[in-house]
Amino acid sequence: MGTVVDSPQRLNEFRPISLVGSLYKILAKVLANRLRLVIGSVISESQTTFVKDRHILDRILIANEVVDEARKSNKELMLFQVDFEKANDSVDCGYLDDVMGRMSFPTL
Repeated sequence: MGTVVDSPQRLNEFRPISLVGSLYKILAKVLANRLRLVIGSVISESQTTFVKDRHILDRILIANEVVDEARKSNKELMLFQVDFEKANDSVDCGYLDDVMGRMSFPTL
């Protein structure tokens, strides 16, 4: 095992395990910057969560406005809610790879 340096200054003075978190942060930043370029073209306008400047409560507020307008104008209205399971529990990875390839995302 190598010598432990109290205040490492150079890359070769760090222990490899201590760099894992840094590598993850760098990779995450690179991926986020690349996705930022195309995110607007692949995310629907109706997507309200996990998108900058959109909030999960936006859908609830819109639904309330629709109900209020229907009541004021005496229009019939039917609402329903669909409870989807988590997407990562049911998406076929092969299908996802195919869709991303058709959208010109590079393969891994």
